[in-house]
Amino acid sequence: MNEKIEHLISELLDDSLAPGETLEPGVRYDSSKTVAAKARERIKELESEDISHIKEVIINDKNKDRRNQAYTLLSSLAQKLNEPDLIHFLIKQLEKEKNKSFIGLNLSGISWCKLRLNQCSDIVLKFAENKNSHIKHSAIQVLSLYDSNKKQIEDFLIEILNNSKDEYDLTYTNSTLQVQGTSKSIESLRNVIQENKKSDLLNTGLYALDRIDGANQVDFFLKMLHEKKDAFVKSTLTELIAKHSDERAIEALIDRVKKILSRKRTTNMHYGKDQFPEIVHALRYLTKFESEDSRITKLKTWVLDKKMDYLDETETAWVEKSIKSR
Repeated sequence: MNEKIEHLISELLDDSLAPGETLEPGVRYDSSKTVAAKARERIKELESEDISHIKEVIINDKNKDRRNQAYTLLSSLAQKLNEPDLIHFLIKQLEKEKNKSFIGLNLSGISWCKLRLNQCSDIVLKFAENKNSHIKHSAIQVLSLYDSNKKQIEDFLIEILNNSKDEYDLTYTNSTLQVQGTSKSIESLRNVIQENKKSDLLNTGLYALDRIDGANQVDFFLKMLHEKKDAFVKSTLTELIAKHSDERAIEALIDRVKKILSRKRTTNMHYGKDQFPEIVHALRYLTKFESEDSRITKLKTWVLDKKMDYLDETETAWVEKSIKSR
C-alpha cells in the first residue's frame, strides 16, 4: 500500500480534534477542526500517479469505510484530470459491491460529477431499477451525465413517468429529462404535471418542458397557471410564460400581478444569482407590450401609486430602478 494514500485515507476517517486546534468553552465537537477536515483540504493535491494506488484500495481493501473514502478520492481526481474513464471504473466496481447504503452513497457522489460519460449506462440503468430508493434515485440522477445510449435512457425515463406514482421517482426523472428529454417525452411530462400537486415534482417537470420545447408550451403553461394552486409552481409558470410568450399572456400576467399584490406578504424572499421575483418576470414581460395595451401602463401606475409598500426588498429595488426612474 502506498504510504501517502494510506495516510490520507486514515486521516479522512479520523474525527478527532486536529493537532493545534482547540474548542470553544462549552463546545464538544466541531467538524471543521477535525483531522478529517484538514485531510479533505489535501484531496486537491492528488495527481495522476496516485490513481493506481487508489484503485488498489477500491479493488482489494475489505474495509468498506476505507473503500468509500477511496471512491471519493478517485471521483475527485477524475474531475480534476477530466478523466471520465475513472468514473466508468467506479461504476463497474459499484456493480460488485453488496452493501446497498454504500452503493447508493457512491452513486449519489457520482451524480454530482460534471464529466460527460459514454460507458456503463447498462449498469446504471440496472441500478435505476433497484427497489432501494437511494440506489434508484441516485442512478436516475447519474443517467443525466450520459452522452451515449440516449434513446434507451429516455425510453426508460418515460416508462417511469408513465407507470410510477412515487413522488420522488417522478421528481428525479423530471430532473434528468431536463438533460436527456426530447419531444418524445413531452406528452408524459405534461400528464405528470397535470395529475400531481407537489411543488418540486411540478417545477422539475415544467423546467424539463422548458428545456425541451418551451416556446411551444405557452398555452399549456397558461392552462397550468390557471389550474395549479401552489404559489411556487405559479411563480415558475410566470417565469416560463414571460420567457416564451407573445402577447397572448398579457391578461393572465396582469391578473397575476394584481393577485400577488392583493394583500401584504409577511415574507421577504432572498434570491440567488440570476434569480428574480415572480412580479419582476411578469412586469418585464408586460413592459414589452406596453405601447400596444393601455392596461399595462395603468397596472404600473397602480403599483407605483398604491402598492410600493406591498413589495419585498428585491421587488422594490427593481421597480424603483426599472419603472419609477423612467
